[in-house]
Amino acid sequence: MTPAIDRGRRAVLDVLTDEPASTSDLYDRMGYPALMRANLIPYPAFREALAALEAEGLAESITTEGEATLWRRV
Repeated sequence: MTPAIDRGRRAVLDVLTDEPASTSDLYDRMGYPALMRANLIPYPAFREALAALEAEGLAESITTEGEATLWRRV
């Protein structure tokens, strides 16, 4: 069971899958209306939500050779 998390992190967790995706792909996948509801329109806020999910053990990041960050659900 997933621990209680805030609306923003929950919304980001909902778009993560087992398949790695770039930060920008996840941002696009969420879509503007969901980003607005979750108060994650500023890109840094979105990245902070991903980092918080990783710190909580709910997401994992992988940095590619080209320095892109890929994320997946754990």
